[in-house]
This record gives sequence, structure tokens and C-alpha cells, in this order.
Amino acid sequence: MSTIICFEVEGQIVCEREEDRARRELEERLRKYIEDKLKELVEQYEIEVTLDPQTLKGVGRWRKKR
Repeated sequence: MSTIICFEVEGQIVCEREEDRARRELEERLRKYIEDKLKELVEQYEIEVTLDPQTLKGVGRWRKKR
């Protein structure tokens, strides 16, 4: 049996299963964590990526910024 949770988002009432809400919140936290880590890496390192457009395979190199 599933529990339905209702809450207000931007003036509208939204209802979803508790499992769906937990999954969505986890995805949002993971996305934010990854974005924050990538931002931190870009600030600390110079990153160069070479990509072959036909195979979509590439090579990445990085070095610490001075």
C-alpha cells in the first residue's frame, strides 16, 4: 500500500506517492551535489576535452590552475 502526499508548489496543490517523492528528492540532491563538485573542479583545474564527433569518444586532460 502506498501513501499519497499532497503539498503546495508555486500556488498549486501537487499530490504524489511517497516513494516517488523520495526518489525525486534524492535525484535533486544528487544532481545538486554533482553540479557543486563539477563547479569546484572547474575552479581548481584547467580542463581540456578532445572529442571525436563521429564516435563520440574523447580524451580529457586536466592540470591544476596556478
